[in-house]
Amino acid sequence: MDWLPPPLFPMSDIAPVSIGAAAVPQWLFWSVAGPTAIGWMLTYVLAIRQAFADGRVGIPAYLVAVNFAWEFSLTFLLEQTPAQRGINLSWVVINVVLLYQVFRYGRVDYPRLSPRVFRWSVVGVLVWASLVVMAGANEFHDLDGMYIGMIINVPLSAAFILMLKRRGSSVGQSMHIATAKFVGSLFAGFTGFLLYPSRLLFLVLVPTMVALDIAYIVLLRRRMLAEGRPLWALRARAVPVESAEPAPVTT
Repeated sequence: MDWLPPPLFPMSDIAPVSIGAAAVPQWLFWSVAGPTAIGWMLTYVLAIRQAFADGRVGIPAYLVAVNFAWEFSLTFLLEQTPAQRGINLSWVVINVVLLYQVFRYGRVDYPRLSPRVFRWSVVGVLVWASLVVMAGANEFHDLDGMYIGMIINVPLSAAFILMLKRRGSSVGQSMHIATAKFVGSLFAGFTGFLLYPSRLLFLVLVPTMVALDIAYIVLLRRRMLAEGRPLWALRARAVPVESAEPAPVTT
């Protein structure tokens, strides 16, 4: 194959995944990790509140199972840094409620599935995701779940857009949830860049998830305005699916 032109990009001499976390001051670390934890905590709490108000899950059902698998596995099953385990534990507790809401309300988004099939499919996704999270985190020696968390967050961000499109309504959703998730994802990206500046995969994953979160905020805002629903009123009820505007969300 000597006749082929040389590659444009040479392979790294040292695998970036083998380079450990950079030494950063604690105040700098928590200035980005803190908003990450708070952003996701608010996302979960607000989603729980909206789901109980509207009777529809606030976070896409199957991604709740994946999130729970990530948090539970990296809290109780696989070695992680003490700081990350503490953060994960708080998310696990809240995700128990989210998982309950999935089993209570989630099948509404999948009317073609019987209750039995839906329940077992959620359990199947949870178990499979737990195995993937543990194997992946061990493969990358991902002591703070950074790689696996970023990888999961991309389809999660896309799933919010698909959920909005599937429902044709802002039911179960709010600008508060969308904004909190955006903040959590953005600062998670900052944390990744701060701790692991040499990891090239973050240069793809972080802009992707942030762009998807921005797209979701724009589309959700457009839908809520079409419904006449106040954008930032916490007590405003969403328009039910059956009475939502017939026009689809457009880009």
